[in-house]
Amino acid sequence: MKNETVPENKGTFYELVKRQNAGLWFGILFLAYAVLYFKMSLDIPYHSKLGAGPGMYPRWLSGFSIFIALIYIVQSCTHQVFSMGRSFPGKTELFNVFTVFLACLIFLFLLDVVGFNIAGSLLLFVMFYRQYKMLHAILLSVLITFVHYFIFKVCFSVPLPEKLLSLFGF
Repeated sequence: MKNETVPENKGTFYELVKRQNAGLWFGILFLAYAVLYFKMSLDIPYHSKLGAGPGMYPRWLSGFSIFIALIYIVQSCTHQVFSMGRSFPGKTELFNVFTVFLACLIFLFLLDVVGFNIAGSLLLFVMFYRQYKMLHAILLSVLITFVHYFIFKVCFSVPLPEKLLSLFGF
């Protein structure tokens, strides 16, 4: 009889990713970011005529970030091990995150076209329509947008984009 060794099926790629140490991977990515930031801070002068230069803060911040990242990597491998499977959201939560991201992009594109009030109302409506009844979602989105418009435009005198509703005095 042949001695055939069949490799044990460890599951799909998704299952492999779910078993990985999320803290370790985050620590490695944060360390890489901190090292890159430190390297970029070396191009900025550390001293100026008056003392500390524009490169002092980024250099110290990135050096401190490297130190914190190394401590976090050690802790995530020894004390606080958690898998990525417990870290990632489910399908419903991912859809919610995608919806918010898409709504923010649409808000940015519509802001200069239709103005703050309409773009803000649409943004909030997209976020509210699954959790509230349709009428409540519309009323909340319009009310919150106009309250923010009043606070920033009237109270703080911040210029906000006004396009379509400027015809009605808003």
